[in-house]
Amino acid sequence: VVVSWLAALAIFSLIVLVSRTPSAAEHTRADKIVKVKNQIIQSSRDGHVIVECKLDTPHDTSAPAHGILHITVHRSISPLASDAFLNMIKSEHFNGCYIFRVVKGFIVQWGIESPHSDGQQAKVKFDKVGIDPPATGKSLLNVRGSLNFAGGNSGTGQVYVNINNNPHLDKEPGSLPFAMLDDNSMEIITSVFDGYSAGMGQVKAVKQGADEVKKMFPKMSRIENCWIVNDD
Repeated sequence: VVVSWLAALAIFSLIVLVSRTPSAAEHTRADKIVKVKNQIIQSSRDGHVIVECKLDTPHDTSAPAHGILHITVHRSISPLASDAFLNMIKSEHFNGCYIFRVVKGFIVQWGIESPHSDGQQAKVKFDKVGIDPPATGKSLLNVRGSLNFAGGNSGTGQVYVNINNNPHLDKEPGSLPFAMLDDNSMEIITSVFDGYSAGMGQVKAVKQGADEVKKMFPKMSRIENCWIVNDD
């Protein structure tokens, strides 16, 4: 009888051991795994994204403005503006866009589509996303090399690069910059021809197409195409 009782006790103890709930240490380890996975997901959603754009001056082969622009998009700081910009890259909106506005010592601007060679109508309106709230201690300002939407919103599809520090633009309504160009890219940007004064008909020429730009503004540079290098 004693042997039978001991055998029953051993079997019961084994059942309890197998079916017990995880210990606190095991809960902690599981939580850490979940937490790490969440961090990876968060990093993928909010990390920096590298974009490259090929800039050229197609109607003046002797012009110095040509090369690859390297752009770091700071999605963690400005997720709304960043995603709007990246969606424009993915849709090839900037491909073939002339740099129609160049103000010496101030900004260069592009984003107006010319007529498409396949007959597709140029897009003139884009989704106007909300304004990213200021990220304390992290917000990009309108300093040399920063990239922002013209007018402070994505609705026009136009962007500008600050050639110099322009702190007065930080006070204007709308979005703050969401990306930065590196030093090599800024050398290319500052080599873009800046001799065409505002109001000479650049926008009209761009909307009419390459032939009109070549005739009226042969030194105007163009963003040939853009692509996403990495999207963490």
